[in-house]
Amino acid sequence: MSGITGTQAELLYALPAPVTKNTYTTQACMSALAASAPVARIPGGFFQENPNPIGRSLYLKAMGTIANTSAATFSPAIALDTTAGTALNPVTIYTTIAPTASTTTLWDLDAWITCTAFGETAGMTLQVNGKWTQTTTASGGALTSSASAGWAPAAFDTSLTGLTPATTYYVELFGTWSASSASNTTTLQQAFLFGLN
Repeated sequence: MSGITGTQAELLYALPAPVTKNTYTTQACMSALAASAPVARIPGGFFQENPNPIGRSLYLKAMGTIANTSAATFSPAIALDTTAGTALNPVTIYTTIAPTASTTTLWDLDAWITCTAFGETAGMTLQVNGKWTQTTTASGGALTSSASAGWAPAAFDTSLTGLTPATTYYVELFGTWSASSASNTTTLQQAFLFGLN
């Protein structure tokens, strides 16, 4: 808890069970599906319930594994949408790249979401910045001598404008494979959404 403002971080969501997704070549949700599990969401009015919504922030942390065939490429995205399981305005995390062939590697996502403009009728703006890191070796593999220690990073940012403060927005991960194969899998093992203030 902050000694200055009295605010504290609050866990708004924790993934109840791992989610594995494979054999898809169009953008698909790789988070928990609303039909079978709770979905991470920003409650309607979350930013309105603060005397000063500007600067109010959330933190999304997600971790999992990815595996592929020798030629498949993958591209992940994050989306905030009013309907669970849809990505009308996805934020591309990185453009397509082939993960280490025939190896189940680890990935790690950090995303910060901050209200940078607020209007009850004109809408609000959420700034989304983050990073995705992915290993080049399997879980428990040996350390590498490179500076990145076997992790390849990617960074992303966008401004989502015209959002309605009173509306609930679902926070989900999406992905696209270049080839359909049971070997092309993404597993979301853990996901947390925190309200920071």
